Amino acid sequence: MRTWFTSRNGVITLTILIALIAGLVLLSAIATHGLSTRTIAASLLVLCFVVFTFGGVLYAGRAFLKWQIDENSFHLIWERGFVIGGILATLLGLALLEDMLRTAGDSFLSRLGLVTYLSGAVVALTAETAYVAKRDWIYPQIVLYVILAFLAQAAFGAALLQTGLVAAWVGWVTILWNLVWLIGLLIFNPRNVYFPVLHHVAPLIIGIALLVSG
Repeated sequence: MRTWFTSRNGVITLTILIALIAGLVLLSAIATHGLSTRTIAASLLVLCFVVFTFGGVLYAGRAFLKWQIDENSFHLIWERGFVIGGILATLLGLALLEDMLRTAGDSFLSRLGLVTYLSGAVVALTAETAYVAKRDWIYPQIVLYVILAFLAQAAFGAALLQTGLVAAWVGWVTILWNLVWLIGLLIFNPRNVYFPVLHHVAPLIIGIALLVSG
């Protein structure tokens, strides 16, 4: 029997509450530390996970919870729109993080990571918009995005280790998270490597670390 917690209204309501709490926490952190490149970068890296969560919830409702959704509804557009929004927020956050890392002494790793992620983001946006239009994935594009996104974030992890901008464990977690998932998916699940949430976990950790250490 379907409960309120698995119904469409229930799940979306809980997601909105979580997003509001995250927003209030970020506003509190900005009020405490002031508006700066660090706090904006951290907020974007946290928000990329929050924004994606809406898309992830809508996908879960459509694919797993079997919500009754009209084929002509805007559900799919909103779902993929939030996924795209998460990618864009990640890109903006990484762009500001690259500037901070370069100022802190990084020579090329963060710049390499940013260019790599930007390339992957363009590929992902192309694939996502094509899916909305045609209801079909261009799988080689998806695989390319996954590889580029994991490698890009691993490069940022190495840059974090090199500069000491945050605690060393954040850099190690970022590197290991991305490389382990990349290798694991390509070896054990090559026919389905697209789990977008995996690309927002490391940015979330980095964003929180920037706020806490700021």
